[in-house]
Amino acid sequence: MMQFDDIHVGMKCGSKKGSGTVTLIDGSTRRIYMADCNDSNSFEVEFDELIEDPQAHNREDTYY
Repeated sequence: MMQFDDIHVGMKCGSKKGSGTVTLIDGSTRRIYMADCNDSNSFEVEFDELIEDPQAHNREDTYY
């Protein structure tokens, strides 16, 4: 299971609002700000809204 501390800027994540690249992490509110993969529009999600996706890139930019 993904932990809040596992999230980092540049990471690819999925959510109910769509997939994107993490651009900002707000530790005080546990909100993740992301840029949409398709059109670069920004959106925000709560940490609990993130979907763990085994196809998303990890820190080393490899698949697991």
